[in-house]
Parts: sequence; C-alpha cells; structure tokens
Amino acid sequence: MPRPFQDKYTYNHAVDEAGGVTFECSLDSDVWPWLKLVPTHPILIQTVNFWAAFDSGAYLTEFKTDAWTALTQLEWTCDKTEAGPPRQGRYASFEEKNRARYTLELRDEAGALVAEYAGKGVTFRTRNFENWRGEAKEKLRPPAPPHLSYAQADHVGVATQSESFLAPLSKGAGAVTTQGLITKENGLRPAHPYIGGSGDHVNSTHMGEVARQFGHLLFDEPIPHLGGMMKLKHFVELGAIFDVTLITKTEQMFEISIHQAGRLCAEVAWIFRRD
Repeated sequence: MPRPFQDKYTYNHAVDEAGGVTFECSLDSDVWPWLKLVPTHPILIQTVNFWAAFDSGAYLTEFKTDAWTALTQLEWTCDKTEAGPPRQGRYASFEEKNRARYTLELRDEAGALVAEYAGKGVTFRTRNFENWRGEAKEKLRPPAPPHLSYAQADHVGVATQSESFLAPLSKGAGAVTTQGLITKENGLRPAHPYIGGSGDHVNSTHMGEVARQFGHLLFDEPIPHLGGMMKLKHFVELGAIFDVTLITKTEQMFEISIHQAGRLCAEVAWIFRRD
C-alpha cells in the first residue's frame, strides 16, 4: 500500500556489501504507540514487518512509495529470549522461481535477535487499483451495518472492549469456529490504540491479532508467540463479517482459516512452543 503516515519508523538506510539494506528503527512510542507492546506481540511484529520491508524496498527503488503493494505470504520467528524493542535491522530481496521474495532481521539495542522474517508480495504496477478495489468492496457492502456480539475483552486479552475483533468460539459438530468483524471504527487508529493502515482493507497486522485472539479463546489463556506463517490469498474487507475456522491444533501450534462471503482469504499458523 502507499505510505499511510508521513512519519518515518526506519531511517539511516544503507546498502551493505552483500546488497542488503541496513537501517535503524525509531523508539518513539508517542509516534508509534505499538512500541508500548511487548516486542513479541503480533501487532508489533507485523507492523514492523510492513514498515521495514516497505521503506527498505523503496530505498532500493524496487517500487515507488505511492505504489500499491500487497503481502501474499510471510513466515516469522520470534526469539525466545527477552529481547528489547527493535532498534536495528537488515532487509534483503532476491528472486526465487521467478518470484520476488525478501528476508528481514530485527535486533534490539544490544544486538539481540527480536525477530526474523521471510516473505513475498506483489506490486500492482498496471492495474487501476482504486477502481478495482472499489468494485470489490461494493459487492460485499452490507445493506445495513453488520452486528457482531464480540467476546469480552479479557477473554481475548485486550485492554478495552473496542479492541475485541471476534465473537466467542462455537464448538460443535467436530468444528471450532467463530466470526469476526473489523471496521474503521474499531480496527484502525485513532479508534484502535495500536493498529494503523490504509483503510482500504483488513491488513496483515489485523490477521496476526485475529490469530492471537483466537488462540486466547481456544486455550482460555494467553498463548506464547514464538512465530508463525501467514498466507494471504484475497483481501478481507473492512466492515463485513468474516468466518474463522480451526484447521488443526497440536502441542506446538494451531492453524486457522479465514473466509469472507464463502471465499478463502487467509490461512494463519501460530507457533507457541518449541521443543
């Protein structure tokens, strides 16, 4: 997506000997309120991925800063140690099977690993993105504002009720499911204390938070976050209800699928323990 804010989270970019981009990260939590979260919180992890990859890719002139881009797949790992907030990082891009991919590494002030990523995405170079997206959103626009009975804030591990994105789980007929609803009024700054974005669609930061809230409901307690994988197949629209279904659960991870209007939009795996 084009840059949604004028403030710069990453700065002092430089190309290293291997062709990657090194950078420094802001520690200003007044400008970037998600820095008040623990470094392994998925809102912070996913948001930093956007800013660091976007700014570094633009620095390498891989795309223009006003171009519409979309993340399509991401794998990430958080360090088990108590690292501090990201302070420095490195981005590198490469071609694999004719597809553009990138890696990202974040470290704290002392050099301890915060997170590392491997992702891929797409840049909309020729498509009239705004008109195309307008038609897609219009097809899903409900005749009346949708209503969802959200799970209580403490049941999904958030501070205020407005931060709850999901309804309580339904466990029956061999399936574990729920519904979600993210709107501009509950899912984006200034309404949401931490999550921003273009306002065009539900973004990857929302998807990470949906997985975290689902895990909290599934296990009736907060779930450690050691990494995950996300496949984004279709935009999830703001202001329209989506369905969340448990695909699998083990002692180390769980995986969910997200459908909207009968279409598979995303699959998210959450890793919470490693032997």
